[in-house]
Amino acid sequence: MKHVEYRVETVLLNGHVEELAARLNELGKEGWEVASVDLTPHPSYSPAAQPKAPVPVLLQRVIEE
Repeated sequence: MKHVEYRVETVLLNGHVEELAARLNELGKEGWEVASVDLTPHPSYSPAAQPKAPVPVLLQRVIEE
């Protein structure tokens, strides 16, 4: 039987989307796929606002039992 497992990951972004892609690639090696990512401009995403801004990512993976 298969079911879907979900996880919310907060990826810290320092103004470079390459950091986000690198972290998502790491999670992909564990079988996680991105279901949703919110890159809507927000003041907290600004590198000037804080050294690292949190980006919420919803992940999913299929689990076979």
